[in-house]
Order: sequence, then C-alpha cells, then structure tokens
Amino acid sequence: MIANSDHTPESGAESIYLNSKVAGITQMLAHAVEQTDDAVMITRADGIIEYVNPGFERITGYRACDVIGRNPGFLRSGMHPPIFYSEIWRTIRRGESFRSVFTNRHFSGELYFEEKTISPIRGSDGTISHFVATGKDVTQRISVERRLEYLANYDALTGLPNRSLLHDRLTQAIQRAHRNGKAVAVQFVDLDRFKLINDTLGHNIGDRVLIEAATRLRHCLRATDTVARLGGDEFVLIQEDVDHPDAVEQVARKILDTFAARFAAGTHSLFVSASIGLALYPDDGLSPDELLMRADLAMYRAKEGGRNSFRFFEAAMDANAMRTLTLGVAIRGALENREFSLVYQPIIDTRTHRAVAVEALLRWHSPDHGTVPPDHFIPLLEENGLIVPVSRWALREALRQVRAMQEAGQPELRLAFNLSSRQFRDVGLLQDVTAALDELDFTPRLLELELTESALMDNPEASAAVLEALRTHGIRMAVDDFGTGYSSLAYLMCFPVRTLKIDRSFVHGMEHSHEAATIVRAIASLAGSLGLEVIGEGVENLAQLALLQELGCHQVQGFLFSRPLPAAELPPPFNNREQHQRK
Repeated sequence: MIANSDHTPESGAESIYLNSKVAGITQMLAHAVEQTDDAVMITRADGIIEYVNPGFERITGYRACDVIGRNPGFLRSGMHPPIFYSEIWRTIRRGESFRSVFTNRHFSGELYFEEKTISPIRGSDGTISHFVATGKDVTQRISVERRLEYLANYDALTGLPNRSLLHDRLTQAIQRAHRNGKAVAVQFVDLDRFKLINDTLGHNIGDRVLIEAATRLRHCLRATDTVARLGGDEFVLIQEDVDHPDAVEQVARKILDTFAARFAAGTHSLFVSASIGLALYPDDGLSPDELLMRADLAMYRAKEGGRNSFRFFEAAMDANAMRTLTLGVAIRGALENREFSLVYQPIIDTRTHRAVAVEALLRWHSPDHGTVPPDHFIPLLEENGLIVPVSRWALREALRQVRAMQEAGQPELRLAFNLSSRQFRDVGLLQDVTAALDELDFTPRLLELELTESALMDNPEASAAVLEALRTHGIRMAVDDFGTGYSSLAYLMCFPVRTLKIDRSFVHGMEHSHEAATIVRAIASLAGSLGLEVIGEGVENLAQLALLQELGCHQVQGFLFSRPLPAAELPPPFNNREQHQRK
C-alpha cells in the first residue's frame, strides 16, 4: 500500500490513477517543450548536453544528434569576455538563475542574439543534477535597437556625429583640458548661401554638397578631433590639446582653402564657401553650451563681414544674449496679452487621401519682437515656469477649434497635441485634460497626446502610471520624434502607446540612405506587430511619400500636403467658412 500525505493507506486504484495523471502531465510538458519556438537545452551538472528541443535546432542551426554529449561552448561567438562565463557558473552553481542576452554563433557562422535564462535543477537529494537553458532569438530586435542607437547619435546623411554626440564629446574634451591645462577650440562652420543651392537646384544636389563638405572637413582635422553636423548646413569642429590660437587659425584657413575647390554635385560644378566662428576653452566659455553659443555668434560676425572668412569670439558679441533676456521679460506677459496663437498641420492617411488628424502647434507674435521662432520661445517658457499655464491654455484652445472643425464636417478628426516633459510631470495634468474635454464636449478618443522618448524614459514607472490613467479615460498617446532618444523598442511594450511618429531626420534620410530606409521599415513592421499606428513626419516631396508607403507607413504629415495654418485658413471641410459666407 502507498501512504497519502496524512499517512492513511492509499488504495491500488488511487495509486494507478495518480501515476496515470503524473504520466499525462509529464507527456503534456514534453509536448509543450517540443512545440515551443523557444530554444530549450538541458545539460548535466558538468555542462554536457543531454537534450535539445526543435526550437534549439531552428535557432542555432545545429541538429540534436550533433550536439548531445557535447559542451555548449561551440555556440560561443568570442564576443563575451571570459569573466562573463565565469559569472554564469558562479550564479547557477549557487542555485540561482542567470539571465542575459547572449551573442552566439549560428551553425552557419553568423552571429545571432539570444535572450536566455539558465536555471539549476535539483535532484531528489537536493543537489544540482542538471541545468536547463531557455532562449528566445532577439536578433531582429537587438539589431534594430543598435541601428536606432547609431542613428540617434550620428547624422543619417553625412555619417558625422550629431548634436547629441557632439555635446558628449565636447564635455569630455573640456574635462580632459581641465586636467592637462590645454585649450579646446570649437569651430562653428556654416556654408554660405546654401539655401540658394537648395532652392534653385533642389535638395538632392544640396545633400550631395553637404556630404562633400563633411568629407572635406574631416580631412582638415586629426583623427582624434571631432567633426559633427548640427543640422542644415551647420557643422562644428572640436580641436583638443591646443597650445596657441595660431593652431586654430591654421585649421580655419585650411578649411577655407579646401572649400575653394569646386564642388561636383551630379552634373553641376559649384563654388561653395563657408563662414567660421571660433571659440576657445577656457577663455570664451567653460561649458559646451557657452562655447557653442559663442562660436555661433562669431560665425554670424564672419558672415556679416562678407562671408568666406573666420572670426574669433569677442566679448562684444554677447549683445545677442541681451535679446534673449529681453525676450524672457516680454514672454511673461504674452499669455495675458493674447500674443499666443495656434496653427494646425494636417495628418493624411495615404490610403484614403483624407486628413485623419491635425497637429496643433504654438506660435508667438510679440508686438515688440515680431514673430519669435518656437525653438527660441519654448525654452524661455520652460525657464520662466510658464510652460504649464501656456500649454493648459493651448490645449483648451485647440480642443475648441478642432471641435468646430469636427462640427464643420470632420466628425472623426483627431487632435494631436504635444506635451512638454514638464507638463507631463505636472501633478494636475490628468485633471486639466479631463476637465477641458468635459467642458468642450470633446470625445476623448479623438485626442492624442504626443510625448518624446526622453520625456517617457525620464521616470519609466511614473510615466507608465500617468499614461495608463490617461488611457483609462479614452485618451490616445503617441511617441513623437521616435528613434532620436532611448530607441528601445522593448520599452514600448511597457507603455499604453497607440502611435509612433517617425522623426523627420529618418524621413529625409530615406532617399539617400539605405540604413534610414531599413530603420523605417523595421519600425513600421515592429509597430504593426504591436498594433501601433505609424506616422511619418516632415514629408516634403513625392519620393519620400512613395518610400514611406512602400515601407508600410500610411499616415504622413509635412509641407508636401500643407504648411501649418491657422484654423481659419484651413480649407474645407476643416471649417465652415463657405457656409457662413452663404448665410
């Protein structure tokens, strides 16, 4: 007889039933392991393989009969240091599980990424008798994330470091200079009359000029120095270990001489000159922002002096900083004086050729300073603690105006509204949004709030909570400028996001960069698998539109369709001007 847990005898029939049930569960588990797409490998305590499932064969390319009885070291790629494997053994021999992403080598010789967990199995005596490893092939995800990380730090057109990476490198250069007592030079290079090239010959020719300019600038510096592209036709050079300003001037003259040779761009042969502003650490500034600002000021003085020249920064050039101060004073009364307004850019569904949404954009026209660009006044709003009240007004005004557009014949028109990181962190955000929706009788599902990746990742746990609270009220969420921040597709699973907006730099880069097109395709594909919508920003020509459609992106916005316009200037059916005129 067999005893139960309460020590009463168990009948033979019960024993047979239990044994049958255990056998059934064991068979079911074995079947599940055989059917799963994940790799499963079981080894003895000494690491020798005793079992692999079909998922292992698919992921690694090795057949079970070729690996059983072997140590799994044949999967090693050489990409992990010995200490990595030592840590694995230390962890699992303590009876704990080890989790990591492994770079392994496929049977074909190619590398692949596997998200793997290795866990110990204890025998009846309590000692570790086997290890089981389960793994998932994450090659596509890791590859896309690495490409996104690269493109988040490098310019897609020229391959040069972008503004973000430039800032990091300049910070490091300043730290080294502080230790060794040497100077650092920043050269701000701007191509002269470059807009004329774009306007007369087209952006394709302009892009070729930028690529050639980047190549020439690289050749003017040592390999240890940095050339970066800020955007447009602006480049920045960092020279380290500068002993005397003459060395900086020598490089500036070399740049001007290099640019004196004709630029070949397609069938065109062009003369392109440059204006250069120079600033030195520590004389002209102690931080990256100060040096860049003052090199920029010096560059504008070079342009004013006739272009094709260079100027060192001088203290008198800080007069521009005074304008920033006066703007800071003026903006404090702008909301009360009704100086802010909104413009809207339609978002088009290319399958129906209809507008499905409009993005609201804030504008400031100052009586004293004229129209101030957003990249000037938005930082001022944040610095002066005005971004939340101004954004609160802007949201209500946008809801009111888009509600009128809906009533004029677009009942399902969405409003896309940008949240600043400070507004997103404001404790009153949910109450502000829901109160405005109720007051203006605006359908919550037709409001889509846009956030940048960096705003989301500033505090992921808190972000997830806020997003979930907004979602429960029916409000949609979008990630703006996707690919320029943290670039982790895996994090999207953690947030209730409905839409990804592909940054305009990728859209512009698709025409001349296979890498950018690959990234857009991957984003569209993976977003689709997650049930997310994708919007391409900054579409300026038909070629970009065709590429986006081909890559699976069917919602777009940009100057190709409409520049941002006031609500009253949008064409029907966004408003009912014609109806009012007939009345």
